[in-house]
Amino acid sequence: MKRGQDYMENIPIHQGNSNSAKIAFMVNVAWGNEYLEDLLMILKEYQIHLTFFLEGRWVENYSQYALMIKLAGHEIGNHAYSHPNMITLSIEDIKNEITNTNDVIEKHLKIKPAFFTPPFGYFDQRVLETAMKENMKTILWTLDTLDWKIEDHHEVINRIVPRLKNGSIILMHPTKSSLAALPFILNHAAESRLKVCTISELLSS
Repeated sequence: MKRGQDYMENIPIHQGNSNSAKIAFMVNVAWGNEYLEDLLMILKEYQIHLTFFLEGRWVENYSQYALMIKLAGHEIGNHAYSHPNMITLSIEDIKNEITNTNDVIEKHLKIKPAFFTPPFGYFDQRVLETAMKENMKTILWTLDTLDWKIEDHHEVINRIVPRLKNGSIILMHPTKSSLAALPFILNHAAESRLKVCTISELLSS
């Protein structure tokens, strides 16, 4: 078992500082291209930047969309290469899922992600340690929109708005329901004086 600071750094992060009036959205992208441009337009209108966790295979297939996200000023994270359940993999395959995605992102976007989020939120100590060896923090979430299965955007709003608080990390995907719900959530955040920011800004507070 790790001790001291090394051990603390090897715990996944699921929220920011509860004393800071900031929240962050993490957008996991392995599909949903048809909603991406509209999502980016909403974020531009609200003048905010989010953290997009990109699947490596998706970046290879749709590098133009990945570049669009980067050029809009959003932060880029690693969402594994082929969206597997990481805890079913060997250590070698865990490393490949993370490093291959970093390689693809570096190739197309010229950046190295500082954050990793495991598909489905499934992880074990091997996953955390592998990410840490790549100088990456593992990110989970405080609130989940469940937008991949909830079609009614009012349900998404009702899942998120009453629970928003300082330091919240909200998981979403580029879906029709989140696209419709997002302006309502952002307006509520503004009324509550919660600043929407990237994961890196949230964690620096």
